Amino acid sequence: MRKLFNVLTILLAVGLFCLPVSAAPKASPLDAVFEFSPLPEGEKIHHEFIVRNTGDTVLNITKVLTP
Repeated sequence: MRKLFNVLTILLAVGLFCLPVSAAPKASPLDAVFEFSPLPEGEKIHHEFIVRNTGDTVLNITKVLTP
C-alpha cells in the first residue's frame, strides 16, 4: 500500500510540474502609434494595425470599438 502511495505521489508531482504555470495570450502591435497627417474635412483615411500574438495560448479578439 505504501509503495502504491509513493508511486501515485510521484506521478502527481511530475504531472503538475509539466503544466504551464501562466499560459496567457499577449497582443503585441507592430506599430502601437500611428500619426495621421492633417486631412481636409470629410476625407476618409485607412490604416491597418498589425497585431501579433506573442503569448503561449490562442489570442481571441472579440470586440473592436471605434472612437
